[in-house]
Amino acid sequence: MGRCMTNQRIVVVEDDAIVARDLQRTLTRWGYHVPAIAGSAVEALERMATADPDLVLMDIHLRGEMDGIAVAEQVQSRLAVPVVFLTAHSDDATLRRAKVTSPYGYVLKPFEDRELRIAIEIALHKHATDTRLRRLERWLNATLRSISDAVIATDLDSSILFMNPIAENLTGWRQAEALGRPVGDVVKALPDEADPPQPNFLSQAFAGALDHDLIASGRLVTRHGSQVPVEYGIGPIRDDDDGPILGLVLTFRDISARLETDRQLRYFALHDVLTGLSNRVGFMDRLATACERAKRNPEERYAVLLLDLDRFKIVNDSLGHLVGDQLLVEIAQRLRTCLRAQDSIARLGGDEFAILLTDIADAGDVMRAVGRIRDQLSAAIVVGGRDVFTSASIGIVVSAPGYQVAEDVLRDADVALYRAKDLGQGRYVLFDSEMHRRVVASMQLETELWRALERQEFRVVFEPILSLQVPRRLRGFEALLRWQHPTRGLLQPSAFLDLAEETGLLVPVGWWGLRQAVEALLAWDREAPHEPPLTISVNLSNRQFLQPDLVEQVAETLVTLGLAPDRLCLEITENVIAEGEAALHKIKGLHDLGVQLHVDDFGTGYSSLNLLHGIPIQALKIDRSFVDQLNRPGSSKGAIVRTIVLLAREFGLRVIAEGVEDERQAMLLHELGCDCGQGFWFDHALDAAGARDLILRSAAVEG
Repeated sequence: MGRCMTNQRIVVVEDDAIVARDLQRTLTRWGYHVPAIAGSAVEALERMATADPDLVLMDIHLRGEMDGIAVAEQVQSRLAVPVVFLTAHSDDATLRRAKVTSPYGYVLKPFEDRELRIAIEIALHKHATDTRLRRLERWLNATLRSISDAVIATDLDSSILFMNPIAENLTGWRQAEALGRPVGDVVKALPDEADPPQPNFLSQAFAGALDHDLIASGRLVTRHGSQVPVEYGIGPIRDDDDGPILGLVLTFRDISARLETDRQLRYFALHDVLTGLSNRVGFMDRLATACERAKRNPEERYAVLLLDLDRFKIVNDSLGHLVGDQLLVEIAQRLRTCLRAQDSIARLGGDEFAILLTDIADAGDVMRAVGRIRDQLSAAIVVGGRDVFTSASIGIVVSAPGYQVAEDVLRDADVALYRAKDLGQGRYVLFDSEMHRRVVASMQLETELWRALERQEFRVVFEPILSLQVPRRLRGFEALLRWQHPTRGLLQPSAFLDLAEETGLLVPVGWWGLRQAVEALLAWDREAPHEPPLTISVNLSNRQFLQPDLVEQVAETLVTLGLAPDRLCLEITENVIAEGEAALHKIKGLHDLGVQLHVDDFGTGYSSLNLLHGIPIQALKIDRSFVDQLNRPGSSKGAIVRTIVLLAREFGLRVIAEGVEDERQAMLLHELGCDCGQGFWFDHALDAAGARDLILRSAAVEG
């Protein structure tokens, strides 16, 4: 036999010294290393403690009290080293004793070299394989014990062979008690309550009817009778992919926490966290259900109440958001008490609530619910140690055959709510078709407004401003905005200015109008010069006035176009001035530019007297509502105009009256002390060319 190259160490335990030396020479020749030879049991144990052998060739019969079998037992318990017995005796009793030590082979004396070498190589290979298997078994066992899933393995007879600790905890069975039991005694799985009955997957798996691993969910009945929601898998164990089934492996995972998380997510998806009420999504689900029921059976009527709290922003701004949140929680609780068991309530966001009344007999049911709500909200609410009083504006929609989807119902409730808020605090409005028509028309108008700016459909006209002293002389013009609508003709500001202000469109249109007015004034200077130079008055909308770069934009326009600042009169309202320090800062900035500031519609706002003190303005404009009443017997408007004029004189301001429509009004205004006037009595609003012609005529008369 050839020499094999190996570093494996073999200890020889043989009481016959000649045989031992012969073995050592033979093993060395084969390439093995023999670190020690022992002739007795004691000597063998001492040598092996330091020799670190890979294999022991052990003679069964040794000198002394211990024979080789006894030594092999200790070698196994201490070193786990494979032993191959050498013996000349092969009687049954000796072999039975030797078998207890799990020897890796027997070689009968006298032996041939080939027989010995084969026995050694088989023993070493078998030991290496066993070592790898033991390591793999320990790795698998550690893995199965450390994973978070429960694992149970069975044999072909469905008896349990293994359970990891998670399986023990989940089923309530200890592995020691469960081993050998039928798996059906330990694992009792029920389908989910909502699922249809399922086949016995364990039976199918053992019968080979499952051609793939099964993943399912259900409820595991523990040893103590409780039920745990689980996700489980069943897979057959085979030697190879096509081999027969040797057993099953079952895995279980407790999904209680996941189901609870899912439940919470579903709850938060449908509920408002602050109040615990349904949110918009949850409310729309219920409203959609009510809508579908009403379509199938028109007698099943419902109503939607959309509530918006009055003065809630004041509470938030003055007392803080924490108090505001407490107020919302208290209101939610009060609203709950107003409803019947079948009704639903939701917080849609902010201070907006929605109520769905179902199974209503008539409008009386709705009005009674509204009455209960108003009564509940009328009482003081104590939050943050303070008494807070609030009310709600309410938009109401009652089901009708025309409603096909829930979104349309809520849309109309919002329209009614918007109308209720326009009427004042604590009001309610029942939606009707006319409201919808107005909303649609408003939306259409908004779309057309934006297109009007792109298509340059806006026009600037000029209303003359004249002195009221006879002979009346031209002093300037007020630039007014018009819309040349493609189908409706020339529209007055009352038809579109409020909507343009609300949508923000009035800001770009306002700057466009200012530039148009200044350019027209400069063109008149070139074509029809006038002495003294005329002024041009331009209205600043509230939103335009609040622009952060207001002063810079005005300055840039004046510099770019080359107009003297004192010839531009910017008209602002009392309400704008009352905005506070920011507004006063802008007024001062405009005054520093040199432009004139006029207060438009004076007397129709609030805090009128306070506004005159310390504000750098040059003129007051009396609203046409005062001028219109001057001719009427018993009217007190003349006294109001006289008071305004006296105040203006006290502060050194000029007074301009708007809406002068006849000579008598003009004379009375002059007698009361007004400086200038404008209105149809003097002339209608003119285009730029018409204004130029008026300037030429005025210059000829005055010349």
